[in-house]
Amino acid sequence: MLKMRVSAPPENGKANAAVEALLAEKLGVPRSAVTIIAGKVAQKKVVEIQGLSLSEVMVKLGDKPA
Repeated sequence: MLKMRVSAPPENGKANAAVEALLAEKLGVPRSAVTIIAGKVAQKKVVEIQGLSLSEVMVKLGDKPA
């Protein structure tokens, strides 16, 4: 599980867009490669990242793969 905070308000999708943009930046992928696929109106979200494996994501975020 990854925990993150964004300062964007949770209105009109601003917080979701901030989450996607931040992950794209940290992972070095285009913004279009990061999509919230579940939890758009909840604090907990499921995110799909195209072009990277789970292990690659974990390494890029500073965690060791399982």
